[in-house]
Amino acid sequence: MGAPLLALNGVEVRRGMRAVLNDHTFEVNAGELVALVGSNGSGKSTLLETAVGLLPLERGTVRHGDVEVLDAEGRRRSSPVSIGLTLQKNGMLGSEIVSEHLELSCSMRGVAIDFTRFLDGFALSHRQHDLVTNLSQGQARKVAVLAGLLPAFASDQPALVLLDEPAAGLDDAAVDALCGWLTELRLLGHGLVVCTHDQRLLAIATAHHDIATSSTTPHQAAEAPVPTAVERRSSKVVSPSSFGLRVHRRTMLWLNQNAMAALLTLGVLLSLGEFMSALNPMQQLGMVLAPALAAGLCGEALVAATQEERSNAWWRAVGGGVPHAGWLPLFIGAAITVMTILGLQASLNLTHIVIGSLLCWCVWHGVRWAQLSTQRLARPRAVFVGLLTPVLILPYALLIDFLTR
Repeated sequence: MGAPLLALNGVEVRRGMRAVLNDHTFEVNAGELVALVGSNGSGKSTLLETAVGLLPLERGTVRHGDVEVLDAEGRRRSSPVSIGLTLQKNGMLGSEIVSEHLELSCSMRGVAIDFTRFLDGFALSHRQHDLVTNLSQGQARKVAVLAGLLPAFASDQPALVLLDEPAAGLDDAAVDALCGWLTELRLLGHGLVVCTHDQRLLAIATAHHDIATSSTTPHQAAEAPVPTAVERRSSKVVSPSSFGLRVHRRTMLWLNQNAMAALLTLGVLLSLGEFMSALNPMQQLGMVLAPALAAGLCGEALVAATQEERSNAWWRAVGGGVPHAGWLPLFIGAAITVMTILGLQASLNLTHIVIGSLLCWCVWHGVRWAQLSTQRLARPRAVFVGLLTPVLILPYALLIDFLTR
Protein backbone atom coordinates (compact mmCIF):
# COMPACT_ATOMS: atom_id res chain seq x y z
CA MET A 1 0.00 0.00 0.00
CA GLY A 2 1.35 3.44 -0.94
CA ALA A 3 1.78 6.43 1.34
CA PRO A 4 -1.44 8.09 2.57
CA LEU A 5 -2.64 11.06 0.55
CA LEU A 6 -2.67 13.03 3.80
CA ALA A 7 -0.86 12.32 7.04
CA LEU A 8 -0.65 14.52 10.14
CA ASN A 9 1.92 13.13 12.57
CA GLY A 10 2.06 14.33 16.18
CA VAL A 11 0.70 17.75 15.21
CA GLU A 12 0.32 20.56 17.75
CA VAL A 13 -1.46 23.72 16.62
CA ARG A 14 -2.22 26.73 18.79
CA ARG A 15 -4.90 29.38 18.43
CA GLY A 16 -3.80 32.20 20.68
CA MET A 17 -2.78 30.72 24.02
CA ARG A 18 -4.76 27.49 23.60
CA ALA A 19 -3.52 24.30 21.94
CA VAL A 20 -6.45 23.31 19.72
CA LEU A 21 -4.67 20.21 18.41
CA ASN A 22 -2.22 18.47 20.71
CA ASP A 23 -0.09 15.52 19.50
CA HIS A 24 -2.76 14.82 16.91
CA THR A 25 -2.40 12.07 14.31
CA PHE A 26 -4.64 11.72 11.28
CA GLU A 27 -4.47 9.88 7.94
CA VAL A 28 -6.51 9.73 4.74
CA ASN A 29 -5.83 7.17 2.03
CA ALA A 30 -6.94 7.05 -1.58
CA GLY A 31 -10.55 5.88 -1.84
CA GLU A 32 -11.49 7.03 1.67
CA LEU A 33 -14.07 9.61 2.72
CA VAL A 34 -13.36 10.63 6.30
CA ALA A 35 -15.86 12.76 8.22
CA LEU A 36 -14.47 14.93 11.02
CA VAL A 37 -16.80 14.85 14.00
CA GLY A 38 -16.83 16.82 17.21
CA SER A 39 -18.54 19.70 18.95
CA ASN A 40 -18.30 23.27 17.70
CA GLY A 41 -14.88 24.70 18.57
CA SER A 42 -13.30 21.28 19.00
CA GLY A 43 -10.80 21.87 16.18
CA LYS A 44 -12.35 20.40 13.02
CA SER A 45 -11.67 23.50 10.92
CA THR A 46 -8.23 23.85 12.50
CA LEU A 47 -7.30 20.32 11.45
CA LEU A 48 -8.53 20.91 7.90
CA GLU A 49 -6.63 24.20 7.54
CA THR A 50 -3.52 22.63 9.04
CA ALA A 51 -3.74 19.84 6.46
CA VAL A 52 -3.34 22.37 3.62
CA GLY A 53 -0.61 24.39 5.33
CA LEU A 54 -2.63 27.45 6.32
CA LEU A 55 -1.66 27.26 10.01
CA PRO A 56 1.83 27.02 11.54
CA LEU A 57 2.83 23.96 13.57
CA GLU A 58 4.24 24.00 17.08
CA ARG A 59 5.21 20.34 16.67
CA GLY A 60 4.76 17.55 14.17
CA THR A 61 4.64 17.31 10.38
CA VAL A 62 2.11 17.31 7.55
CA ARG A 63 2.68 15.02 4.57
CA HIS A 64 0.92 14.78 1.23
CA GLY A 65 1.83 11.44 -0.27
CA ASP A 66 5.60 11.01 -0.05
CA VAL A 67 6.30 14.73 0.43
CA GLU A 68 6.54 16.53 3.75
CA VAL A 69 4.75 19.78 2.93
CA LEU A 70 4.98 21.43 6.37
CA ASP A 71 6.96 21.00 9.58
CA ALA A 72 7.33 22.75 12.94
CA GLU A 73 10.32 24.77 11.67
CA GLY A 74 8.10 26.51 9.14
CA ARG A 75 9.59 24.73 6.12
CA ARG A 76 7.08 24.33 3.29
CA ARG A 77 7.03 22.37 0.07
CA SER A 78 4.57 22.27 -2.79
CA SER A 79 2.04 19.47 -2.62
CA PRO A 80 2.50 16.69 -5.18
CA VAL A 81 -1.26 16.02 -5.28
CA SER A 82 -4.15 18.04 -6.66
CA ILE A 83 -6.04 19.79 -3.88
CA GLY A 84 -9.70 20.77 -3.79
CA LEU A 85 -10.64 23.05 -0.91
CA THR A 86 -13.82 24.62 0.46
CA LEU A 87 -13.37 26.71 3.59
CA GLN A 88 -16.07 27.98 5.95
CA LYS A 89 -15.80 31.22 3.99
CA ASN A 90 -16.33 30.91 0.26
CA GLY A 91 -12.79 31.79 -0.80
CA MET A 92 -13.67 33.90 -3.85
CA LEU A 93 -13.97 37.56 -4.77
CA GLY A 94 -17.24 39.23 -5.58
CA SER A 95 -15.74 40.48 -8.85
CA GLU A 96 -15.20 36.92 -10.14
CA ILE A 97 -17.57 35.37 -12.68
CA VAL A 98 -19.01 32.00 -11.64
CA SER A 99 -17.72 30.07 -14.65
CA GLU A 100 -14.30 31.75 -14.34
CA HIS A 101 -13.93 30.68 -10.74
CA LEU A 102 -14.84 27.08 -11.52
CA GLU A 103 -12.42 27.01 -14.46
CA LEU A 104 -9.80 28.53 -12.17
CA SER A 105 -10.21 25.78 -9.56
CA CYS A 106 -9.48 23.14 -12.22
CA SER A 107 -6.72 24.98 -14.04
CA MET A 108 -4.26 24.92 -11.11
CA ARG A 109 -3.01 21.63 -12.57
CA GLY A 110 -3.43 22.64 -16.21
CA VAL A 111 -6.66 20.66 -16.75
CA ALA A 112 -10.19 21.68 -17.70
CA ILE A 113 -13.48 19.75 -17.69
CA ASP A 114 -17.05 20.34 -18.74
CA PHE A 115 -18.82 21.25 -15.51
CA THR A 116 -22.30 21.62 -17.02
CA ARG A 117 -23.74 18.64 -15.13
CA PHE A 118 -22.45 20.03 -11.85
CA LEU A 119 -24.07 23.40 -12.47
CA ASP A 120 -27.28 21.58 -13.39
CA GLY A 121 -27.09 19.50 -10.23
CA PHE A 122 -26.89 22.65 -8.13
CA ALA A 123 -29.42 24.58 -10.28
CA LEU A 124 -26.79 27.16 -11.19
CA SER A 125 -26.69 26.90 -14.99
CA HIS A 126 -28.56 30.19 -15.42
CA ARG A 127 -26.05 32.00 -13.18
CA GLN A 128 -22.76 30.78 -14.65
CA HIS A 129 -22.04 34.10 -16.39
CA ASP A 130 -22.97 36.24 -13.37
CA LEU A 131 -20.62 37.95 -10.94
CA VAL A 132 -20.31 36.20 -7.58
CA THR A 133 -21.41 39.40 -5.83
CA ASN A 134 -24.81 39.09 -7.56
CA LEU A 135 -25.49 35.61 -6.17
CA SER A 136 -27.51 34.79 -3.08
CA GLN A 137 -25.63 33.38 -0.10
CA GLY A 138 -26.83 29.87 -0.89
CA GLN A 139 -25.81 30.12 -4.54
CA ALA A 140 -22.38 31.50 -3.63
CA ARG A 141 -21.91 28.58 -1.24
CA LYS A 142 -22.74 26.13 -4.02
CA VAL A 143 -20.07 27.69 -6.24
CA ALA A 144 -17.53 27.43 -3.41
CA VAL A 145 -18.38 23.75 -2.89
CA LEU A 146 -18.06 23.01 -6.60
CA ALA A 147 -14.68 24.73 -6.62
CA GLY A 148 -13.61 22.24 -3.96
CA LEU A 149 -14.89 19.22 -5.87
CA LEU A 150 -13.94 19.93 -9.48
CA PRO A 151 -10.12 19.69 -9.09
CA ALA A 152 -10.54 16.03 -8.13
CA PHE A 153 -12.88 15.35 -11.04
CA ALA A 154 -10.29 16.99 -13.31
CA SER A 155 -7.41 14.90 -11.95
CA ASP A 156 -6.50 11.50 -13.38
CA GLN A 157 -4.42 10.81 -10.24
CA PRO A 158 -5.67 10.49 -6.64
CA ALA A 159 -6.49 14.00 -5.41
CA LEU A 160 -7.12 15.37 -1.93
CA VAL A 161 -10.47 17.08 -1.30
CA LEU A 162 -11.11 19.00 1.93
CA LEU A 163 -14.52 20.50 2.61
CA ASP A 164 -15.49 22.53 5.67
CA GLU A 165 -19.23 22.35 6.38
CA PRO A 166 -20.12 21.99 2.68
CA ALA A 167 -23.82 21.38 3.42
CA ALA A 168 -24.23 24.68 5.30
CA GLY A 169 -26.78 26.84 3.49
CA LEU A 170 -27.61 24.18 0.87
CA ASP A 171 -31.15 23.00 0.14
CA ASP A 172 -32.07 19.30 0.35
CA ALA A 173 -31.74 18.69 -3.39
CA ALA A 174 -28.26 20.25 -3.40
CA VAL A 175 -27.14 18.12 -0.43
CA ASP A 176 -28.36 14.98 -2.20
CA ALA A 177 -26.36 15.97 -5.30
CA LEU A 178 -23.32 16.69 -3.12
CA CYS A 179 -23.55 13.25 -1.50
CA GLY A 180 -23.61 11.63 -4.92
CA TRP A 181 -20.54 13.54 -6.13
CA LEU A 182 -18.57 12.81 -2.95
CA THR A 183 -19.31 9.12 -3.34
CA GLU A 184 -18.25 9.27 -7.00
CA LEU A 185 -14.93 10.81 -6.03
CA ARG A 186 -14.37 8.16 -3.37
CA LEU A 187 -15.03 5.36 -5.85
CA LEU A 188 -12.68 7.04 -8.34
CA GLY A 189 -9.88 6.68 -5.77
CA HIS A 190 -9.60 10.19 -4.38
CA GLY A 191 -9.17 11.00 -0.68
CA LEU A 192 -11.80 13.20 0.96
CA VAL A 193 -12.05 14.96 4.31
CA VAL A 194 -15.35 16.57 5.31
CA CYS A 195 -16.11 18.62 8.42
CA THR A 196 -19.84 18.20 8.97
CA HIS A 197 -22.73 17.70 11.35
CA ASP A 198 -25.08 16.67 8.54
CA GLN A 199 -26.28 13.09 8.97
CA ARG A 200 -26.53 12.56 5.21
CA LEU A 201 -22.83 13.28 4.77
CA LEU A 202 -21.93 11.18 7.79
CA ALA A 203 -23.84 8.25 6.26
CA ILE A 204 -21.69 8.16 3.11
CA ALA A 205 -18.35 8.35 4.96
CA THR A 206 -16.02 5.36 5.16
CA ALA A 207 -14.71 6.52 8.55
CA HIS A 208 -15.48 9.03 11.30
CA HIS A 209 -12.57 10.84 12.95
CA ASP A 210 -13.21 12.17 16.45
CA ILE A 211 -11.20 15.36 16.99
CA ALA A 212 -11.38 15.16 20.79
CA THR A 213 -9.82 11.68 21.00
CA SER A 214 -7.75 11.70 17.77
CA SER A 215 -9.32 8.34 16.92
CA THR A 216 -10.74 7.11 13.62
CA THR A 217 -13.65 4.66 13.53
CA PRO A 218 -14.43 2.73 10.33
CA HIS A 219 -17.96 3.21 9.01
CA GLN A 220 -19.97 1.26 6.45
CA ALA A 221 -20.73 3.74 3.68
CA ALA A 222 -24.07 3.70 1.95
CA GLU A 223 -24.48 1.99 -1.42
CA ALA A 224 -23.36 4.06 -4.38
CA PRO A 225 -23.89 4.19 -8.17
CA VAL A 226 -21.12 3.68 -10.72
CA PRO A 227 -19.13 6.93 -11.26
CA THR A 228 -19.84 8.96 -14.40
CA ALA A 229 -16.91 9.38 -16.79
CA VAL A 230 -15.45 12.88 -17.01
CA GLU A 231 -13.81 14.18 -20.19
CA ARG A 232 -10.60 16.12 -19.48
CA ARG A 233 -8.66 18.51 -21.69
CA SER A 234 -5.53 20.57 -21.23
CA SER A 235 -5.85 24.14 -20.00
CA LYS A 236 -3.59 27.10 -19.32
CA VAL A 237 -2.54 27.34 -15.67
CA VAL A 238 -3.77 30.55 -14.05
CA SER A 239 -0.98 32.00 -11.92
CA PRO A 240 -1.47 34.38 -8.97
CA SER A 241 -0.07 37.23 -11.11
CA SER A 242 -2.35 36.60 -14.11
CA PHE A 243 -5.36 36.34 -11.81
CA GLY A 244 -4.29 39.51 -10.00
CA LEU A 245 -3.96 41.41 -13.29
CA ARG A 246 -7.44 40.23 -14.27
CA VAL A 247 -8.91 41.54 -11.03
CA HIS A 248 -7.04 44.85 -11.32
CA ARG A 249 -8.30 45.28 -14.87
CA ARG A 250 -11.91 44.50 -13.94
CA THR A 251 -12.13 46.47 -10.69
CA MET A 252 -9.60 49.26 -11.40
CA LEU A 253 -8.11 48.81 -7.93
CA TRP A 254 -4.79 50.16 -9.20
CA LEU A 255 -6.48 53.42 -10.24
CA ASN A 256 -8.43 53.86 -7.02
CA GLN A 257 -5.40 53.36 -4.80
CA ASN A 258 -1.96 53.58 -6.40
CA ALA A 259 -2.53 55.81 -9.41
CA MET A 260 -4.68 58.19 -7.40
CA ALA A 261 -1.93 58.66 -4.81
CA ALA A 262 0.57 59.34 -7.61
CA LEU A 263 -1.75 61.85 -9.28
CA LEU A 264 -2.37 63.65 -5.99
CA THR A 265 1.39 63.90 -5.44
CA LEU A 266 1.84 65.25 -8.96
CA GLY A 267 -0.98 67.74 -8.36
CA VAL A 268 0.77 69.06 -5.25
CA LEU A 269 4.01 69.50 -7.21
CA LEU A 270 2.20 71.34 -10.02
CA SER A 271 0.51 73.65 -7.52
CA LEU A 272 3.94 74.94 -6.47
CA GLY A 273 4.38 76.62 -9.86
CA GLU A 274 7.69 76.92 -11.70
CA PHE A 275 10.38 75.82 -9.30
CA MET A 276 12.47 73.18 -11.09
CA SER A 277 15.01 75.66 -12.46
CA ALA A 278 15.95 76.67 -8.90
CA LEU A 279 16.81 73.10 -7.89
CA ASN A 280 20.03 71.19 -8.32
CA PRO A 281 20.05 67.93 -10.37
CA MET A 282 19.58 65.70 -7.32
CA GLN A 283 16.56 67.67 -6.15
CA GLN A 284 15.07 67.72 -9.65
CA LEU A 285 15.32 63.94 -9.97
CA GLY A 286 13.76 63.55 -6.52
CA MET A 287 10.77 65.60 -7.64
CA VAL A 288 10.42 63.69 -10.92
CA LEU A 289 10.38 60.30 -9.17
CA ALA A 290 8.22 61.32 -6.18
CA PRO A 291 4.84 60.41 -7.77
CA ALA A 292 6.15 56.97 -8.79
CA LEU A 293 7.33 56.46 -5.21
CA ALA A 294 3.90 57.51 -3.89
CA ALA A 295 2.21 54.94 -6.14
CA GLY A 296 4.44 52.18 -4.79
CA LEU A 297 4.07 53.23 -1.16
CA CYS A 298 0.34 52.46 -1.31
CA GLY A 299 1.22 48.79 -1.64
CA GLU A 300 -0.94 46.09 -3.20
CA ALA A 301 -4.69 46.75 -3.09
CA LEU A 302 -5.31 43.04 -3.67
CA VAL A 303 -3.94 42.20 -0.22
CA ALA A 304 -6.98 43.80 1.38
CA ALA A 305 -9.37 42.73 -1.39
CA THR A 306 -8.46 39.05 -1.12
CA GLN A 307 -9.23 39.02 2.59
CA GLU A 308 -12.85 39.09 1.44
CA GLU A 309 -14.31 35.62 2.06
CA ARG A 310 -10.72 34.40 2.73
CA SER A 311 -9.83 34.30 -0.94
CA ASN A 312 -6.16 34.75 0.01
CA ALA A 313 -6.24 31.59 2.16
CA TRP A 314 -7.88 29.61 -0.65
CA TRP A 315 -5.19 30.79 -3.08
CA ARG A 316 -2.33 29.96 -0.70
CA ALA A 317 -3.63 26.43 -0.22
CA VAL A 318 -4.66 25.66 -3.79
CA GLY A 319 -2.64 28.02 -5.98
CA GLY A 320 0.57 28.22 -3.98
CA GLY A 321 0.56 32.01 -3.62
CA VAL A 322 -1.53 35.13 -3.13
CA PRO A 323 -2.78 37.09 -6.17
CA HIS A 324 -0.74 40.18 -7.02
CA ALA A 325 -0.33 42.83 -9.71
CA GLY A 326 2.74 41.26 -11.32
CA TRP A 327 4.24 43.61 -13.89
CA LEU A 328 1.49 46.27 -13.58
CA PRO A 329 3.58 48.55 -11.29
CA LEU A 330 6.20 48.76 -14.05
CA PHE A 331 3.64 50.27 -16.41
CA ILE A 332 2.16 52.58 -13.77
CA GLY A 333 5.61 53.79 -12.68
CA ALA A 334 6.66 54.54 -16.27
CA ALA A 335 3.39 56.29 -17.14
CA ILE A 336 3.33 58.49 -14.05
CA THR A 337 7.00 59.39 -14.48
CA VAL A 338 6.35 60.54 -18.07
CA MET A 339 3.39 62.62 -16.85
CA THR A 340 5.54 64.14 -14.11
CA ILE A 341 8.34 65.03 -16.52
CA LEU A 342 5.89 66.70 -18.88
CA GLY A 343 4.00 68.42 -16.08
CA LEU A 344 7.14 69.83 -14.45
CA GLN A 345 8.62 70.68 -17.86
CA ALA A 346 11.76 68.70 -17.12
CA SER A 347 13.91 67.20 -19.86
CA LEU A 348 12.50 63.93 -21.19
CA ASN A 349 15.04 61.28 -20.16
CA LEU A 350 14.51 57.57 -20.96
CA THR A 351 16.77 56.57 -18.08
CA HIS A 352 14.60 58.46 -15.61
CA ILE A 353 11.47 56.77 -16.99
CA VAL A 354 13.03 53.32 -16.54
CA ILE A 355 14.14 54.24 -13.01
CA GLY A 356 10.64 55.46 -12.14
CA SER A 357 9.17 52.23 -13.48
CA LEU A 358 11.54 50.03 -11.48
CA LEU A 359 11.18 52.20 -8.38
CA CYS A 360 7.39 51.82 -8.41
CA TRP A 361 7.65 48.04 -8.91
CA CYS A 362 10.20 47.51 -6.13
CA VAL A 363 8.42 49.67 -3.56
CA TRP A 364 4.97 48.29 -4.51
CA HIS A 365 6.03 44.68 -3.99
CA GLY A 366 8.15 45.54 -0.95
CA VAL A 367 5.15 47.06 0.80
CA ARG A 368 3.06 44.08 -0.35
CA TRP A 369 5.54 41.75 1.35
CA ALA A 370 5.17 43.75 4.57
CA GLN A 371 1.37 43.62 4.28
CA LEU A 372 1.37 39.85 3.85
CA SER A 373 3.86 39.39 6.70
CA THR A 374 1.63 41.23 9.16
CA GLN A 375 -1.33 39.00 8.24
CA ARG A 376 0.46 36.05 9.84
CA LEU A 377 0.80 37.78 13.21
CA ALA A 378 -1.48 36.93 16.12
CA ARG A 379 -3.09 40.40 15.89
CA PRO A 380 -2.58 41.60 12.30
CA ARG A 381 -5.01 44.50 12.64
CA ALA A 382 -2.85 45.99 15.40
CA VAL A 383 -0.01 46.65 12.92
CA PHE A 384 -0.40 49.57 10.53
CA VAL A 385 1.94 48.99 7.62
CA GLY A 386 1.34 52.54 6.45
CA LEU A 387 3.17 53.83 9.52
CA LEU A 388 6.23 51.77 8.57
CA THR A 389 6.56 53.03 4.98
CA PRO A 390 8.37 56.31 5.89
CA VAL A 391 11.48 54.19 6.54
CA LEU A 392 11.72 53.90 2.75
CA ILE A 393 12.36 57.64 2.44
CA LEU A 394 16.02 57.24 3.46
CA PRO A 395 16.76 54.55 0.84
CA TYR A 396 14.96 56.76 -1.67
CA ALA A 397 17.16 59.74 -0.82
CA LEU A 398 20.30 57.58 -1.03
CA LEU A 399 19.14 56.26 -4.44
CA ILE A 400 18.63 59.79 -5.76
CA ASP A 401 22.03 60.84 -4.46
CA PHE A 402 23.67 57.81 -6.12
CA LEU A 403 21.97 58.41 -9.48
CA THR A 404 23.00 62.07 -9.67
CA ARG A 405 26.68 61.66 -8.80
